Amino acid sequence: MSYLLCTELYPSDKFYKEKYEQITLLPFPASGHILRKDASYPTFPDGDYEVCALVEMESQEYLQLQQHLVRNPHFILSPCISDTSFVYSQAFEKVAGDISRAQHASSYARKDGFGLLYIGLLNDGKSIIMYRLSI
Repeated sequence: MSYLLCTELYPSDKFYKEKYEQITLLPFPASGHILRKDASYPTFPDGDYEVCALVEMESQEYLQLQQHLVRNPHFILSPCISDTSFVYSQAFEKVAGDISRAQHASSYARKDGFGLLYIGLLNDGKSIIMYRLSI
């Protein structure tokens, strides 16, 4: 019972890898490593929650992701999420609050039926911020 409670409060890397696939519409990169992560517990009764992770991957997979985001009509070029005043997220602040605007190369977003899905590409050519916000 305590294991279930722990995984509910502190999701495993598998949870974040599944969210990466939901957000990007691509498999989690083979070279991918989750460096930082945070998620809120779903609220009752609507199940709203936030997920954020800083993911590092090999530069080739980073470039493949970037090309996918540019070419996929589901994604729109978006301002850096830290520039938007409509969103404040404890999960985002914990994971990416210390990453400056200057470190962001480009950002993409899309909406699904349940939330705002965001990918921020960092200018190191290997790191991204993924973020999901219920709307």
